[in-house]
Amino acid sequence: MIVDTRSRSARRRFLAACREHAYIGCTSMQLSSPAIGIRMRQTTRARVLLVVTPVLLVCLAVSGCTSGTDPIVIGYLGGLSGRTSDLGSAGRDGALLAVEEADLAGGIDGHRLELLPADDAQDATRAADAFKALESAGAVAVVGPMTSGIAVAVAPLADELGVPLVSPTTSTDALTGKKDWFYRLYPDNSSAARKLAAVVRDQLGHKRVAMIYDLANRAHTETWARNFTEEFTRLGGSVVASETIMSGALDTYDIAVDRALATDPQCVFVLANALDTARLATLLREGGLEDHLITSEWSATEVVIGYGGRAVEGMMFLNTFDRESTAPGYQDFAKRFRDRFGYEAGFASVHAYDATRLVISQLKGDPTRTALKARLDALRSYDAVQGVVKLDATGDVEREYFLMTIRDGVFVRAE
Repeated sequence: MIVDTRSRSARRRFLAACREHAYIGCTSMQLSSPAIGIRMRQTTRARVLLVVTPVLLVCLAVSGCTSGTDPIVIGYLGGLSGRTSDLGSAGRDGALLAVEEADLAGGIDGHRLELLPADDAQDATRAADAFKALESAGAVAVVGPMTSGIAVAVAPLADELGVPLVSPTTSTDALTGKKDWFYRLYPDNSSAARKLAAVVRDQLGHKRVAMIYDLANRAHTETWARNFTEEFTRLGGSVVASETIMSGALDTYDIAVDRALATDPQCVFVLANALDTARLATLLREGGLEDHLITSEWSATEVVIGYGGRAVEGMMFLNTFDRESTAPGYQDFAKRFRDRFGYEAGFASVHAYDATRLVISQLKGDPTRTALKARLDALRSYDAVQGVVKLDATGDVEREYFLMTIRDGVFVRAE
């Protein structure tokens, strides 16, 4: 199914907004996920435009065969370039699958659905420009962002412009408990930090932990580090080092690793994206660390295995979805995702699929931003791929955690 010419109005508005923000043109290309070596198959269902701009905004129009005159536009905001592109690309693919499936099922009240993804490049200024462009294009909601640092930067814009912002994977507690236009299907990191601290202290028996965390996404890493430290200390442990890096500044990695290892830790906690976690793990192993590595789910993508190799064997983290679930609904989704994109769904794609389906499910009858916000505010549960997710009055959720490790190059349940 070729993109209908009537569906181009949103793309024209989007590109006009790009020009308004001094973006410099567009060219056609094939969407790819370079960080994990995945290239989407070219299909007649999707037409892709890459806006060659400082933010590398990507405009993707997905059109079905419903009869509505104007499409309903859903935006997607994630890191589609740079060191966090594994997370952003996986999230985009999950959102795309949700839109494609809803469109094939008839759309919303006779209207087609379009997905407009934009690249935040893990940069607050670029993310703000991208969000404004999506708003100008008429997006009824924006799914994303995928990192806490960008969420903290963009959430005030969602309030200002009146656009629901639904994040699949943001965990910072800086946005917890607020009645605003920001929603998420991912728990804040306070509960995960407490659980992981208990695993390290009580289950693994460690008393001395060194931490290395990335300041490029400090809204995620600093709150995670603080919450973990408080709970680990309460349980009788000690955080003997707290070192920082800046993603991409490789000299900071060596300094942080040397300082962390100098404290003779029993365990090292790395809070960084998958690519940087793989590099830090390699440096730590080369420096003599033989004990446990732990991390947050942020780095739990195939990239950490592909680049980390044996250095990340045995690394532990908490997953917010069950990779080994045998539930028919999840197995069906996993197969559809694998068939569509050629790789296995991970936490980012699962949660982005759920977040996009949540938005779509609340659009029937009145697909406007204000009506969507009212419905999201009133919603207390949602039937996600792996079961019911409960939401509170401020748009925050609780989820079950699964302790995972890497064994023989595969994510598996920790015994």
